[in-house]
Amino acid sequence: MIAEFVTVLGIIPTGLVAFYVWLLQSRKGTLPITTTDCAYDRNKYGQILNWDKYCLYIHGNPTLIFSGEFHYWRLPDRSRWENILKKYRAGGFNCIRIYFHWGFHNPDEGIYKFDDNRDVDYLLNLCEKLGLYVLAAPGPYICTETQAGGFPYWLAAKDLKIRHMNFTGFKKYDKNFAEYEKEWFEVILPIIARHQITEKSDGCVIALQIENKLFEKYRKIPFGLHDEMRFLCKVARDCGITVPLFTNDNNESGSFVAKPEYDINPSNNFFNRKSFGLDLYGFDKYLLFVPSDSSVLFYFNIERDPKKWKPWETKDVVKALDNIIKVVRSFGHDAAKVNSSYLYE
Repeated sequence: MIAEFVTVLGIIPTGLVAFYVWLLQSRKGTLPITTTDCAYDRNKYGQILNWDKYCLYIHGNPTLIFSGEFHYWRLPDRSRWENILKKYRAGGFNCIRIYFHWGFHNPDEGIYKFDDNRDVDYLLNLCEKLGLYVLAAPGPYICTETQAGGFPYWLAAKDLKIRHMNFTGFKKYDKNFAEYEKEWFEVILPIIARHQITEKSDGCVIALQIENKLFEKYRKIPFGLHDEMRFLCKVARDCGITVPLFTNDNNESGSFVAKPEYDINPSNNFFNRKSFGLDLYGFDKYLLFVPSDSSVLFYFNIERDPKKWKPWETKDVVKALDNIIKVVRSFGHDAAKVNSSYLYE
């Protein structure tokens, strides 16, 4: 009896390892789209925009990106856009991230609007006029605390797996939903493509964000689907996007890190499926210290008098930033070759 019990205990760890391997490989998907297929062409565009683990280079010049958000669909009077964008420049920003709102432009199936306060071509022209770089984020899911995360209401009413998770927390790839995503990209991306720094001398778009928090892993558990990201990146390239692609991980979890060396020996074998990654690794990093500059975590901070708030110690900030870099570098591969400090929010 004891021997049988010991045998069972020995089998459990093996079973758990086998299940994790199966889970990891099944999430990698089957679409024949590789990291290399969607990679930024450094040979062709590297003299315009490039990077290493220390800095981003624009036209050969080391460039620090100081970026803020600009939600044009929350400022429906476009006559105010230029004045507000000038304030970004006056405040020291040289870049903005723009989330392009699918539902705002696509109020009903088959109907797209880009006139008046939806004229994003005009908006990007303004950015070029003012010397503001743009991180373009067309979703399809944008979050931004807006209704349905930017999805059109008519789409949400359909029987589709829109960012759907089963009760287990795992996702299932929906080809029908992917076709709607493709349609949106085929409408919005050609507009964005005309303003890429790789396509015109004064272009403002320096990178394109695919999706929002479409994480591959959470606490090392592979919930996400590589095929979702593969498909969207391939559509972006097919629509004329030539700038680097990135996404924003939910936190520093190492989701969709580019591993182009894995593409050298492609295989259809289940246990040899390859992961998919984007050009640049980016992630969300929200400040948990409120109010204002107090370095005390909000749930421990009972002091409400701003005059009594203590400023952050420089050494604490430096230590925190150094730790972020250390974590990202630990993912290896292309995450060890990029300065992700300009790609987190």
